[in-house]
Amino acid sequence: MALYVDDLLLGGSDVQEINVIVDMLSKEFKMSKSEKASEFLGIRIEFTSDNLFLDQESYILRMLKKYKMLDCNPSSIPIETKATSATFENGNHFNGPYRELVGSLLYLAYASRPDILFAVNCLSQLQEHPTDAAWCALKKILRYLKGTAKMKINYKKCNLYDSDLSLYVDADWGSNLNDRKSVSGYLIMFCNNPILWCVNKQKCIALSSTEAEIIALSKGVQDLLWIKGIASEIVCVKNLIVYEDNQSCIKCIANENENLYM
Repeated sequence: MALYVDDLLLGGSDVQEINVIVDMLSKEFKMSKSEKASEFLGIRIEFTSDNLFLDQESYILRMLKKYKMLDCNPSSIPIETKATSATFENGNHFNGPYRELVGSLLYLAYASRPDILFAVNCLSQLQEHPTDAAWCALKKILRYLKGTAKMKINYKKCNLYDSDLSLYVDADWGSNLNDRKSVSGYLIMFCNNPILWCVNKQKCIALSSTEAEIIALSKGVQDLLWIKGIASEIVCVKNLIVYEDNQSCIKCIANENENLYM
């Protein structure tokens, strides 16, 4: 069951059990129901025999229309390579709906478009003092969305009672030249399907790339265990698998070298 304000989504393998719950709720609350979900909170849901697709094409088109970007030229990337918030902080102050657009993009990024999450996270750090350059960078994300509006997440059918829960994690050490804070990023997959993704600036300053990786790994594992706790009530999680590419980080965690410094 998923509930947001007055929108309710019920799922299960037994339609009769779902109907019993709906009938119970209908006795307490005024409700309307649809037999099969096709959209929830701006997310379109499409079913096939072996797949479930999620996309927000209509949400993107409404956003493009609102910001007068329907006829813009598409961009192949959401943000310039190696860009950080410091890249866009200089210039004239932008007095416009900056926070409003950031909020709309953040919802899109966390709901169905992880490919724009790094870019939106980077530009969300300038909400207090937005610049013209930062606004242009936000519009570049819109131009990227114009060309990829039909992109979907494909959830493939799998054995829910014999599947792995996997974590992919990485960190960008000291990328912001102003405060030298690193950026964490991680993705959690179940049955090779993405179920949670996150990008955020680390709260403390890492003194090495190894330290930055450990901070990112720690946060990722916290969410991995949280997801495992929820998933274990519904399905059988066979293995927890963590993918980490920093060898110093791996050795520190495995305690393979007692004299290893970060």
